Amino acid sequence: MGTSVGVYSNWARKAKAPIAIDELEDGGKLLWIGPKRTEKVLLYCHGGGYVVPVQEFTIPFWKYIQFELEKQGIKVGIAIMSYSLIPVGQFPAPLWQASRAIQHLLTTENVKPSNLQLVGDSAGGNLIAQILSSMLHPLFSPPIIPPGIRLRGAYMMSPWISMTGVGSHVEKGIVPSFNANDHSDVVGAKVLLSFGSIVLASAKTSSDAMYIEPIHAPSEWYRGLSDVVDRVFISTGGAECLRDHGRMFFEDKIKPWHAQAEYFEMEGGVHNDPYFDFQVADGPLGERQTLTPKILDWVKKGFEEN
Repeated sequence: MGTSVGVYSNWARKAKAPIAIDELEDGGKLLWIGPKRTEKVLLYCHGGGYVVPVQEFTIPFWKYIQFELEKQGIKVGIAIMSYSLIPVGQFPAPLWQASRAIQHLLTTENVKPSNLQLVGDSAGGNLIAQILSSMLHPLFSPPIIPPGIRLRGAYMMSPWISMTGVGSHVEKGIVPSFNANDHSDVVGAKVLLSFGSIVLASAKTSSDAMYIEPIHAPSEWYRGLSDVVDRVFISTGGAECLRDHGRMFFEDKIKPWHAQAEYFEMEGGVHNDPYFDFQVADGPLGERQTLTPKILDWVKKGFEEN
């Protein structure tokens, strides 16, 4: 599947878009979609089980969001967070690199925290959960993201926050949707478990597992969440294996600690559903695509209300 830089560069050439890459320390990179803008920024953490690079059909989705915002007078820069993949980038390498990228945006690019929103899908949603965890429970000393920083928003699409299929109530075992939706989802239970075992192998301590599998973190793990991010949005699809994990993560870990947290479940939606419209078309397809307008509205409000 190539590399994230290669996929991004191929997309940019086809789209006749500029190729703008910020090389960061320790192997991380920022791949800018369209013009590099730093007044208002979306940092996109791509999925792929920490094994697969960014996929080309995800990029036009975020380009679409950028274009729709621009039509409404909101100019936003969108950067793909390119992090090291397994086997090179074992935990906590992606978290380290993403944290350094945020530090770079805040210091070198002078992006105000109130103008920075994190967005990510699947493993990228997991990475965002790791970032929020590390802001509350610093993993690195000294902390890479300075204490007192409050980001504008964090959106997790179909977040992959259980590597084993087990929900937040461990004693109840694998959640119903994990197997029940195996026939309807684009990513099946066997693949999720296979990738999950690879990721979990990088956990050296029980505390590492709380970052990697936040659904199994203590109930108070995200206490103080509203102090590090203004708004949180989590979405899942009704026909995806990870649906119940997303519900539980929101209800058990996020909602109790944040008054500005939202959850949306797309009826009949599969894993990362909005992207597949852009694999076959130039925009959302039909009335069934109820999630894309929700994402656009959420991002828009984050930048408008600031």
